[in-house]
Amino acid sequence: MDTSTVITLLTVNLIVLSLVIVALITLIIILLVKLNKVANNIQQTTSNVANITEWFSPVKVFGEIAKAITSIRKK
Repeated sequence: MDTSTVITLLTVNLIVLSLVIVALITLIIILLVKLNKVANNIQQTTSNVANITEWFSPVKVFGEIAKAITSIRKK
C-alpha cells in the first residue's frame, strides 16, 4: 500500500471515531439530564406521599375533627 493511502485511511478513521465519541458523550449528557428530571419528580412525589401519610394519621384526623367541632360550638 502506498503511504499516502494509509495516512488518508487513518485520518478518515480518526475523524469517524471522533464523531462517534462526541455523539456518545452527547447522548450520555442528555440521558443524565433526563434521569435528573425523573429523580426530582420521584423525590417530589415521595414528599407528597409522606405529607399525605402524615395528614391521614389517626391522631391528626381526629385532632382536626375535634378542632372543627369546637370551632362550630364556639360560634
